[in-house]
Amino acid sequence: MGVLDGKITVITGAARGIGKADAMLLAKEGASVVISDIDSAALAETASEIESAGGKVAWIVADVTNPEDTDKLMDFAVEKFGDINILVNNAGLSRDGLIHRMSDAQWDICIDICLKGTFNCIRSSAKYFRKPGHGGKIINTSSVVGLMGNIGQVNYAAAKAGVIGMTKTVAKEWAGFGITCNAIAFGFVHTRLTAEKESGDEVSGEKVGIPKKVRDQMLENISGQAMTAEDAARITLFLASPDSDYITGHTLNVSAGMYI
Repeated sequence: MGVLDGKITVITGAARGIGKADAMLLAKEGASVVISDIDSAALAETASEIESAGGKVAWIVADVTNPEDTDKLMDFAVEKFGDINILVNNAGLSRDGLIHRMSDAQWDICIDICLKGTFNCIRSSAKYFRKPGHGGKIINTSSVVGLMGNIGQVNYAAAKAGVIGMTKTVAKEWAGFGITCNAIAFGFVHTRLTAEKESGDEVSGEKVGIPKKVRDQMLENISGQAMTAEDAARITLFLASPDSDYITGHTLNVSAGMYI
């Protein structure tokens, strides 16, 4: 028996990183998971891993910046499993640069994916969540950067701070439907977005990651080791589980002391 037996969960940005770890763990705990991303090959691989572990999964390519795609994502989840009980808005991307050097393209892609993407998914889920007595949980991935700001990340900080404001608003607007909405402000989690930029992956035409010198300084300012994606997924599981039933509108700071 898992703590999420019978629950249907939609997770965005689930092809790799925190989103993949979320999907693996929530499926292990009994949820039927619908995973989405723009990378079809990685998404299919993640779905195969979940199935091999005995989990229930369906996958669909969806771009969270496109409201037609997010509508299709929510409809797909209901077609496959009958409902939506948990929505994990995890899709995100960073495009670092000092404010006076930041291009419109760097600003737009970060705001569109991190902030507008979260908005699109919540709005698209409304017709399923906002039913009398339906209940459910919405979990938004934010960042301590949205709480404290960060040099070279004005776009990311603005987007993640916006996610926190959105979380509080949805918690108030949808409380009457028995829905909780919370955010997780992660600190340093080992993903390709926090890898050394010098040897990092290219995403949407630009390398992602953190310059080694800056990365080393960040790691010096936390207690213990940086989190893995699997560590992060346990926090998502807590907010998805009945243990968090009386928590809503909250931003959970999970940063090992990066922000206090």
